[in-house]
Parts: sequence; C-alpha cells; structure tokens
Amino acid sequence: MLYIAKALLYVVFAVMAGTFVLYSVSPEKRPGISVPKNIILACIILVPVLAIGPLVQTALMLSEDFGFYESFSSILTTFEVGHGWMIVTGVSFLLFFLNVFNDVREDRFFAVLSLFLMAVIGAAQGYASHAASLNDAGGMAAHTLHFLAVSVWTGVLLVAGWSAKNEERFTAFYKWFTPLAIICLAVVIGAGLWLMKYIVPEYYNSWILSYGQALLIKHVLLVSVVFYSLINGVWIARKLKNGSEFRPLKWIKAESVVMVLIFAATAVMGQQIPPHSIEETLKTTKPSPLFTFFYEGAVTPQTDLFLKSSPAAIGLAALAAAWFMFAFYMIRKNRSWPAAALLTIFGALSLYTGLMLSVS
Repeated sequence: MLYIAKALLYVVFAVMAGTFVLYSVSPEKRPGISVPKNIILACIILVPVLAIGPLVQTALMLSEDFGFYESFSSILTTFEVGHGWMIVTGVSFLLFFLNVFNDVREDRFFAVLSLFLMAVIGAAQGYASHAASLNDAGGMAAHTLHFLAVSVWTGVLLVAGWSAKNEERFTAFYKWFTPLAIICLAVVIGAGLWLMKYIVPEYYNSWILSYGQALLIKHVLLVSVVFYSLINGVWIARKLKNGSEFRPLKWIKAESVVMVLIFAATAVMGQQIPPHSIEETLKTTKPSPLFTFFYEGAVTPQTDLFLKSSPAAIGLAALAAAWFMFAFYMIRKNRSWPAAALLTIFGALSLYTGLMLSVS
C-alpha cells in the first residue's frame, strides 16, 4: 500500500507542477490546456495525505512498545520526517486556499505564486528525506533539486499531453519547453549522482539488494525517457518549425507514461533499506530475488561485483538498440503511441537484462 501511496504522491505533485508551470506562461506559448479547478484542489489536498505514509508506518512499528498515539506524536515533534510533514501540510493548506479564492488558470501571478509554494513543499520533502539525515545541507539540496526537476519535467508532459484540447501552438511550446527539459534532465542526473554519493556509494554492489535493483530499473527507464526527449524536443520540434503537420500530442503522452514508470521504481526504492554499506546491509537483509535470478554465484557480505562483457550482453544491447529503432519507425509513421511506448520499454528491459548478465 505504501508503494502505491508514494507513487501517487509523485504523480499528484507532478500534475501540480505541470499545471502551475503551464499556466505561468502566456497563453500564446502553451497548448490549449484545460485543467478543472477541482482537479487542482484535489491534488493539493492529496499531497499531505499521501505523504503521511512513512510517519504512520514508523508509528505502527513503535506502537507495540509505546502506543500508536504516543509514537505518532513523538515522531511529529522530535524527528525531521515529522517536522517536514507538518511543513508540507501547512503550506498545502495555504496553497489550497490560495487556489480556492483565486483562479490560476486566468491569473498568471497566482500561478507563479502557487509554483513558489509548491517549491517550498518540495524543499520540505527534501528536509525530511533520508539523504538529509546523512548530510543536512547537501542531502536536502540534492533531494529537493532532484524531486523538483523530475516533477516539473514530468508534470508539464502529463498536463500538456493529457489535458490539451487541440494541437495548436506546439511550435511555440517547444521553444521554451525543450530548454527547460534539458535543464531538468541535467539537474536530475547531477542531483541523482549527488544523492548516490550519500545513499549508494557502492553502485554495482547495490544491485544485490532490492534498493539497488529498483535504482537500476529507474536508470534503464531513463534511457527511454531520453529517447523520447530527443524525439519530442528535437526531431518533432524541428518538423513543426518547418511547417510539418505532424501530430506531436500522442508522443508527449508516450514520454509521460515512461516517466510515471520511473515514479513507480522510485516509490519501491523509498520503501527499501538504503544501502550505505552493502556488507553491513547484507548481514541483516536478503539479496534481491531479481538479482539471484540472474546471478548463480554465492552471495556473501563480502561479495564485490563488477561488469564483464559477454556475447549475451552484447547481443542484448544490440536487441535494445533494435527496439528503439523500431519505436522510432513507429513514430515516423505516426502509428500507435502505446505500441511505441511498449517498444521502448522492451528496449529498456533488454538493456537491463544485458547488464545483469554482465555481472561478475
């Protein structure tokens, strides 16, 4: 249940980010989107509801010794995760009433102000993150930047892709969104590497654990996202600029679907033990079933992994490239976007399998 709540939190936050970003720009520079006010308000209310999961989980663990109410109260007043949730709740209510009495769809000032408050909520999430508990300033900054960059990037895709009433003004939309997406991608990669320094210093060895497997799946799915970013931000944008009548909306939907899958992988990571020390973690935690499915050797706390090339791995890498080429063919012919999205997921799956078969 917590996996679902965490994944939904990312989706809801992304929808908020995308809505406020799109309504912050002039109507001439965005697609004709239509986001009902009730949806905006529902997303805002859902943020503290979905974010409370870790607090409840911890309180339930401690309730046998101290009681649920006492445990929950102690977490709220003593731990950063409790303080962070209270900030999230307080700012969410402020954001809710701001949107009740004002219409961000008609007034860009309130859209920008809502975007700022949303960034404060993101910073509160960073303050309560595991990375912040390891390094106060660095961990909080890395988590906040990563969370906000992914939310803005994905949110604009989700809102533009699924609420646009027509396919007008996409040329103007791509002029500002493509640079924004590039910045978000750079921040996601940079902040992600920064986070890994605190949480997963032994990247290859972390694949032994469920946390590392979810992280690897997230990374191979990111290859699919970069593929669609090049398609949407470069290839389609150029075609539209040259006067083509190519219809871009469904390919934005395809990219947004892959991004949501990354949210799912991130939600799984959030419920696993972060492997600061693989050796220590393996003393109390079993290896991931996914890892043992591919790896036939014995796994001990002293196991040290590295990648080694093999014919199977090379073949799977070539297969991954073929899947992506087939997806590009589907896009060029303007065929079914779900089929093309599935092809890129197959490409990511082939890449993942190739990497796992390279483990030695």
